[in-house]
Amino acid sequence: MRTKITHLFCFCALALLVGGCASSTAGLQKDGSYVLEHDEHALDCQRLHNSIWGRLQVMKALPDRARAERAKVPETAVLAFGRLFGGKSKGLATLEDYDREHAHVRALHRKALDRGCPPIDVERELASMDAVMAEFRKQ
Repeated sequence: MRTKITHLFCFCALALLVGGCASSTAGLQKDGSYVLEHDEHALDCQRLHNSIWGRLQVMKALPDRARAERAKVPETAVLAFGRLFGGKSKGLATLEDYDREHAHVRALHRKALDRGCPPIDVERELASMDAVMAEFRKQ
């Protein structure tokens, strides 16, 4: 009987351990970091760089999208309240998109550096966009 209980305990402990590992899903995390998709971990240097540059191009369009979103009247009271008292995103979906893409670019760049790929000056590329997007966070 004692052996069965010991085996059951070990099985439960293993299930909790595996369950805890599986719960870290890909994407933007609550702490602002980004967990890459499984297939992104396997990308070679060229594909990592292409993904980084592609995401940077998408990000360059976000300030115009944020301007249009800001100019549009909020459709619900919740959105209006979010614009007045919202946290980091100020009730703008575009700012949330920007934060996710920003973290994703940095995660891809870290993966590229870990692989020994030639570095990209990601910080220089992000700096001008960060300044523009910071203005939307103030409003």
